[in-house]
Amino acid sequence: MSLDKNNQENTLTGSFGILVFSLVGFLKQIYVLIKPGVISLVIFTALCSMLIAPSDKSLFIKGMSLLLIAIGASGSAILNMWHDRIIDSKMERTKFRPIPSGNISANTALAVGLVFSFMSVVSLFFFTNIQAALLLAFTILYYSVFYTMILKHKTAQNIVIGGLAGALPPVIAWISISNEMILYPIILCLIIFLWTPPHSWALAIYRNQDYSNAEVPMYPVKYGIKKTILMMNIYTAFMVLSVNLLFFLSLSGWIFFISSNILNGIFIFKLYQVNFSNNLKKDSIKLFGYSIIYLFLIFLFAVVDNFIL
Repeated sequence: MSLDKNNQENTLTGSFGILVFSLVGFLKQIYVLIKPGVISLVIFTALCSMLIAPSDKSLFIKGMSLLLIAIGASGSAILNMWHDRIIDSKMERTKFRPIPSGNISANTALAVGLVFSFMSVVSLFFFTNIQAALLLAFTILYYSVFYTMILKHKTAQNIVIGGLAGALPPVIAWISISNEMILYPIILCLIIFLWTPPHSWALAIYRNQDYSNAEVPMYPVKYGIKKTILMMNIYTAFMVLSVNLLFFLSLSGWIFFISSNILNGIFIFKLYQVNFSNNLKKDSIKLFGYSIIYLFLIFLFAVVDNFIL
């Protein structure tokens, strides 16, 4: 009898271990699906916006708002990967993502993406206000439907128009806890919107053949490298102007003005290297890497400047 009992306990223990192992594996695949690199930027820019916004909301409400914005962004990222699974299977950079590699089913990813998206919008309305919830819903639909299903495959301006989705989180974060100084988050949104083309096209130049193989009409694929670099120059010029708007509209001080323009100068230098490059792939991926650091630091210095003032 005791032997049978021991066998049953061992079976239960083994089954529990398999269940835990499967759950951990599933969560790891979900983590990859949410595009953690992109989501970290979304969370950070939203957090910085919250830290700057004048608000008397509790730390709990602010924390819940940030968490729900992150969940909403994760949901839209998963829906993006669900729709792009065929394209991802054709590209070296993306063919090992969870869906094309077979680590998670397309239907499961779709279900998780929809649950994340719906839950984030409803919960943000419950914890904050209807304006923030509606803007989050708009952002999710804009990215997962308008950009992913239409723009990405129809126009070389896909990343330009679609970039609005990635630029809105600071506005959502701000209006979820404050209705003052609304111009500030709008300028933060503008900075990200204008930063997106040179950032994304630097990667598109590096991965030009990949996008061509997948028949995605990225700007370098459709119009060539030379014209792409020209457009990157134009968007960078407007990005630099938008960053300086915070100072010239008296929304930030000298600390932000000086530090941000040092960052601007480095960005321009790296773009100059791309313009006159003897090794375009190397210089374009360097610009891409720096552009991520650039955006983090621009928002970080905006927070530092605000607290010192």
